[in-house]
Amino acid sequence: MYRFIKLYGALAIAAVAFVQCTKDFTNDISVGESQEASATKIINTSDSAATGSILVKFGEGAASAFEKATSRSAGLTRSNIEPLDNALLDIEATSIERLFPIDERSEARTRAAGLHRWYIVHFDNEQQLDRVARSLAAVAEVEKVEFNTKNEMPKVQMVAPVEPTTASTRLSTPQFNDPMAYAQWDFHNTGNTKFNQHSVAGMDINLHEAWKYTTGDSSIIVAIVDQGVDYTHEDLKANMWVNADEVPDNGIDDDNNGYIDDVHGVNFVDLIDKNGKKYGPISWDKTGDVGHGTHVAGTISAVNNNGIGVNGIAGGDGSGNGVRLMSTQIFSGTNAKNATVEVVARAFKYAADNGAVISNNSWGSKPRDGQDDSWYLAAESIQQEMIDYFEKSKNHPNLDGGISLFAAGNDSYGQHASYPGAYRNNIAVTAFGINGYPARYTNYGPGCNISAPGGDQTSHGGNGGIASTISPNDYVYYQGTSMACPHVTGVAALGLAYAKKLGKRLTAEEFKAKLLLSVNDIDSYLKASTSFSSYSGLMGTGRIDAFMMLMNVEGITCIPVPRGSKMYRIDLAPYIADGVVNPQILEFNIKDEDKARLKVDYLRLLNNTNKVVITANATGSAIVEVKMVAGGSIPGSSTTIGGATITKRFALIVREKFAENGGWL
Repeated sequence: MYRFIKLYGALAIAAVAFVQCTKDFTNDISVGESQEASATKIINTSDSAATGSILVKFGEGAASAFEKATSRSAGLTRSNIEPLDNALLDIEATSIERLFPIDERSEARTRAAGLHRWYIVHFDNEQQLDRVARSLAAVAEVEKVEFNTKNEMPKVQMVAPVEPTTASTRLSTPQFNDPMAYAQWDFHNTGNTKFNQHSVAGMDINLHEAWKYTTGDSSIIVAIVDQGVDYTHEDLKANMWVNADEVPDNGIDDDNNGYIDDVHGVNFVDLIDKNGKKYGPISWDKTGDVGHGTHVAGTISAVNNNGIGVNGIAGGDGSGNGVRLMSTQIFSGTNAKNATVEVVARAFKYAADNGAVISNNSWGSKPRDGQDDSWYLAAESIQQEMIDYFEKSKNHPNLDGGISLFAAGNDSYGQHASYPGAYRNNIAVTAFGINGYPARYTNYGPGCNISAPGGDQTSHGGNGGIASTISPNDYVYYQGTSMACPHVTGVAALGLAYAKKLGKRLTAEEFKAKLLLSVNDIDSYLKASTSFSSYSGLMGTGRIDAFMMLMNVEGITCIPVPRGSKMYRIDLAPYIADGVVNPQILEFNIKDEDKARLKVDYLRLLNNTNKVVITANATGSAIVEVKMVAGGSIPGSSTTIGGATITKRFALIVREKFAENGGWL
């Protein structure tokens, strides 16, 4: 799980030019402000901030002045507002640039949101940050001053998957031919203790059943906000997003969006100016890179059924229909600007303006006691502003907004998730291991929304991690909430693909609700454990279930069944019309192949009771059809007055344990 925080911008400005200012914009000239008033403009502290830059939100007059000045003369570096220019001279500013480059396609929206007024001011690294902030905040045209906060990357544990030598240790993928699917217990966990002695059946995301309905859709773009994604990787390149309006490697901003050669995304850490444009080639092999972004990307959309490597949750079926991966790079080697607020804000803005509908964020700030949403909004104002901007973007015809997923954090911290995931409007993902219990490193508590496989190599060995892609054309196990997060991202992408297939349009809030309620119980499982009972109620709504997400999108009610429970009785009445009607059940039908797969050795409909008795001995899912009479106790016929015969589909979800409330909310 990554740790980050702060931002960046674009508009050259030399300090020497401030000396000879002519007051072209006399109506915009300000006076200084009191020390008390200016202090309120500084919205965070210089702790963990990058040196040499600071973020400033100007009033409309100052922003207009900069725009007018630069439009009249290339390289002109003054605002022609005397107090502001004096402050810039005082801090020995070397350049000032608009945080978000002009993209004519989105400029109207950018200006409507006031984002054109955010700038980044550069100065010598020796300048004292607090003094710089006070000097700028004292100018009336300055509305906000934000330190360019940064964070650190977590350490990762790398273990190479080993090809099993016997069939008894192999996990199967029935649909596809990817040879390393055996390593992906997180997608389909059979409880094979010969693969891993800690393995428990059903502690996975129930993906194989979901693939029967959809495997992805290439109209869906997922932004990987992370280290750079290796777009040349054999198992990723076919599913990389391609900016069709950009000509590769010609040094020109062909689509005029402010970025040069952004074919698969942008490296926002190493951005350089080239004639007023930004240039940031994606990288993944610099000193300090660990392949984190490439690994995350593979879990979401490694290409399926291509005869190589691993599976991706929404990687398609080999026909080119996998979801597309956009690399919005916020970490690059050991660069001091890694994941500053400047960098993160630009990444979200780019993703929103270039078609991404889901973002995966396997990073965050280190959690500390005393943090809350008020603290977060003060500390990272523009960051959350841009996350909100992304989530308000309408980039897919079947969803009216964007969805952002965040890692909960790897600090074993039980007070709350890491920010920004802990923020009330964001989704934070906790991690569990191959046995279904919380990973020892996962954060938990308030702000944690949902749980997914993250692996636990410390407790369960190397193959207890998450297997996915890494450079060059390789595959490894990693562990972390960084690995858990893309599982929920992938399921979200799969759910949106299914909504498109069904022709359904959802609001972002409806979609989030379906996602967070597509879970199997975790709390009763934890309560029964002496080692993990303290996590109960603190890991989120439950373990993400891909099949259930598709059923929720379609509107099919899911019914939990505990594996191995003898003569388990299902009362169907509460699941029909919210329990307000009590029709007569005539038939409860399940396909023979589904009965065999779930190892159903007893199934009986109790006459005149609306109850079914079942014993299922294997984890999995299946659709059942229930035939019933509406308006009487018997069907109507040519000789009998009776009710109408109707059929309703339900989904059975067979898992290890379920809570008393039925297994999920």
